[in-house]
Amino acid sequence: MWTYLWQNFLSDSKVRHYIADKIWDLYKKLNCESLIEIWPGKWAITKLIDQISDNFIIVDKDDKLIQNLEFRMQNWELNVKQIISWDVLELDVAKILKEEKLKTEQTLIVWNLPYYITSPILRKFFADWNPKFPWWIFMLQDEVWQKIKSDAKKKSFLRWLLNYGYEVKYLKMVPAKAFSPAPKVKSCLVELRIKNEKLRIERDKLIVFLDLYSGFSRKTLGAIQKILDKRFKMQDTKLKIDFGCKKTSPEWLYFFEIPENLKKKRLEELNWEDLEKIINL
Repeated sequence: MWTYLWQNFLSDSKVRHYIADKIWDLYKKLNCESLIEIWPGKWAITKLIDQISDNFIIVDKDDKLIQNLEFRMQNWELNVKQIISWDVLELDVAKILKEEKLKTEQTLIVWNLPYYITSPILRKFFADWNPKFPWWIFMLQDEVWQKIKSDAKKKSFLRWLLNYGYEVKYLKMVPAKAFSPAPKVKSCLVELRIKNEKLRIERDKLIVFLDLYSGFSRKTLGAIQKILDKRFKMQDTKLKIDFGCKKTSPEWLYFFEIPENLKKKRLEELNWEDLEKIINL
């Protein structure tokens, strides 16, 4: 058996070369110094991009694939600096780069993950409001793309999360037949580049607000506020919650006052200007 992690392996040659060309172009254009590929699968892309950088690092949780790759490398001339057999959700990627004396801000990260892990890994890398990695290229389920794109009609938690610090760009639709076995969904290739201009919203407060309000997608902000008032028994207009997005999990005291003209709106209907009014009050 190749794997036990429910992966769909990219097999279409044209799609593989298209992705590899995009990675080459972006890496050179942005003067990166290191490249990380997460979950390379059967190395459909790996074999096409390994010569881009002398600082090419591979991360994969699947021990069987890693062992197979290491065996094959004896016969291939793959330019790989380091192979890490570890769950990327439990891995401190920035620390590994530091140990190799490489800079996170000059690192390009690429991946083609099993879709069940998409949300956890996006939260891992993008819940930190001080982005360490400026550039990304990865595959997403098309349904997820529809929720995270900048002009999404229904704005999800992940949509706010990614669009806060990054320009999210659609590159290409990838049909199910490009994979083996073929998934039951369409996929797309997405590129992220860090924004030059920062929003006038306090990052920590924004993530707390999203944690509080995004779980009530069908309710208006006014209705959610009443629920939270009752749930947390607010005293002195302060709400004590555990801010779990940082490892130290400090306690934060925030109370978000919803303006009257926004109380009848749902979170998905807001824009950045609306959020700025709420967060910065």
